[in-house]
Amino acid sequence: MRPLALLLCLCLAACSQEPAEEPPRFGEGVNVGMEIPEGLQPGSNEMLRSPVEAAPDLEVIVSDVIIPPGATVPAHSHPGEEFAYVIEGSAVHVEEGKPDLDVAAGQSFVIPPNAVHAPRGGPEGARAIVFRVHRKGQPERIPAGE
Repeated sequence: MRPLALLLCLCLAACSQEPAEEPPRFGEGVNVGMEIPEGLQPGSNEMLRSPVEAAPDLEVIVSDVIIPPGATVPAHSHPGEEFAYVIEGSAVHVEEGKPDLDVAAGQSFVIPPNAVHAPRGGPEGARAIVFRVHRKGQPERIPAGE
């Protein structure tokens, strides 16, 4: 086959292939792959925000966090400590300066204040109960780079 004809065949073959699928975006109507309780959606669903009686300058935020399969939560941090307990599925906890941590249902981990992290849902997605403690009046999360 002539080089020009071969090049034309390769170009046609490449153009006729389906475009590569983009990975799911966090919280954008993605099929989560697990049953989501009524009233919740992919992302961080705040369930409770309350002052701490023993420490009036602190507050607690409890969230039900749902990460779709393969989706990555945009990099962010929190102004206080974060305590996570995975109740369903699996995820990879990706935190700047630390090795990736694979977590699955029944496991828990702690994220220190101001640690930039971007968790990624495992093959079946993940659901976790997340408990945060920080000073009252601070934002719940801070996008990375701000």
